[in-house]
Amino acid sequence: MMRWVRYLVGLISLCGLVLLAGCSQEAESNPEASEQASDTATYSPSPYRPEEVGERLVGPVVYTIDARSKEMWMYFDFSRGSVVIVDDPKTGDWDLSIRRHVIRTNGGATGPNGQVAISALEGQEFSDVTRVPDEAEFISDVRAKKRLHPYNPVVDKWYKYSYTTNVLLPKPIVYLVRTQDGKYAKMRIVSYYCKGNLSGCMTIEYVYQGDGSRTFTVPPA
Repeated sequence: MMRWVRYLVGLISLCGLVLLAGCSQEAESNPEASEQASDTATYSPSPYRPEEVGERLVGPVVYTIDARSKEMWMYFDFSRGSVVIVDDPKTGDWDLSIRRHVIRTNGGATGPNGQVAISALEGQEFSDVTRVPDEAEFISDVRAKKRLHPYNPVVDKWYKYSYTTNVLLPKPIVYLVRTQDGKYAKMRIVSYYCKGNLSGCMTIEYVYQGDGSRTFTVPPA
């Protein structure tokens, strides 16, 4: 009798471990297993106000892109400081496209007529990055056999997934962006959550250098 009880206890424990492993794998493959977050910074979407900024230094600016739709891509243009309307993504003027937690660029496999690419600087504070290093390696979107759509390997895993809270937390990375107009911006991801703790509001902080130089500081007068 005791042997049978021990067998049942062991079987239940084993089933529990299998179930837990299955849940963990599902959460890892689907980082949006939870639509809500708590104890994270939340933001309201920024207004649609595209305006050419010209050849000047802009920022730092905090901007929130409403990427809550699971079907529609939102397009952001640094030179206009706003989300923009794009009729044809293959020929339009835009820098980043965002849908939910996915960020793509107007370059490579996503934008064959674009030149947008991204480089990552790890271990540096956003305010300490004052120029684009000469050795920075910029990468545009690529295709992979196991993925249905193009992606950018530099910014693809911008987040850490918390299994305890089921939220996406931005990694402390500064991204350098070569924009569609051949200029440069630096960017960091601040949050992924909207007011009300709903997911899909991609908030970035950025500085855009409109004069075409690789510096993010105002030259001395």
